[in-house]
Amino acid sequence: MSVAAAVPPYFDRLIEGVRRGEASRWVHLGHWDEPPVAAGRAEFHRAQARLDALLLGMASLHDGLRVLDVGCGFGASLEAINRGFAGMLLCGVNVDPRQLEMCRGIDARRGNRFEWREADACRLPFAEASFDRVLCIEAMFHFSSRADFFAEAARVLAPGGLLVGSDILLQQPDAEALAAIRDGFGPWPEGDADHRALAAAAGLRCEAVVDATQATLPSHRYTTPSAPAAHPDAMVRAALALRALHERGRLRYLYLRCARTA
Repeated sequence: MSVAAAVPPYFDRLIEGVRRGEASRWVHLGHWDEPPVAAGRAEFHRAQARLDALLLGMASLHDGLRVLDVGCGFGASLEAINRGFAGMLLCGVNVDPRQLEMCRGIDARRGNRFEWREADACRLPFAEASFDRVLCIEAMFHFSSRADFFAEAARVLAPGGLLVGSDILLQQPDAEALAAIRDGFGPWPEGDADHRALAAAAGLRCEAVVDATQATLPSHRYTTPSAPAAHPDAMVRAALALRALHERGRLRYLYLRCARTA
C-alpha cells in the first residue's frame, strides 16, 4: 500500500471543505468548559481553537524552539505558533501530500521557518535530538502503532524536550462499532492504550494525562449528521459510532504531556 493510500477517507471531504471555505484548518474536536450556547460552525471553530490553545499551552513554548507537528493536518497548530512566537523552526509531517500542499500556503513571520515533509509517523526522517517539541494532536489513532510513534518521538526529541498531544481511546467497543470506526477513521491499532506505559517504554516521563472526555463531547453535535446507524456512507457510519461511544462513556479523550529527561 502506498503512503497516500493510508490516508483515512474522511480527509477527502475535509480537503474539499477547506478549499470551498466551508471548514477551518483545524482537523480535531473542540473544547468546552461549559455546554455550548450557540449552533453553527463558528461556535465549533472557536472550540477547536480553544483545544489547540490548551495543548500549545501545555507545550511551554518560547521563542527559538524547533517544533515538529506529527500528523499536522492543514497546519493550524503550526500557524498559531507562527503568529505568537519568533525564530522558530516549524516542521509538519503528514502522509498526505494534498494536506501538505495546503500547508505550504502559510506564510512564515517573525523570522520563523517552515518545513513540510511527507513521511510516516512511525518512521520519522529526522536525526536524533532534532526537535525541542513534538506535537501530535488527535492523530495517534491513525498511525500503525502508538508504541512505534512514541519511540520515534522520543528519538527525535532533544533532552529536556516535550511530546504534547491528544488521543482518543475506545473502551471495549462492540465489534460493529469498531469495524465502522476503523473503516472510516482507522486504523485504530490498539484499544485502551496506557500512555504512561508507552512513554516509559520509549524513555519518556509522562508528566500529565488530562481527561477531556466531557469537555470534547459537545463536538459531535457539530460534526455528526443526523442519520441512521446503518447509513450506506462509511464516514457517516464511523462518525455515528464514535459519537455513540462517546455519549455512552465508552470513549476517553486525553491531553498528554511527556518529557525526555536524558
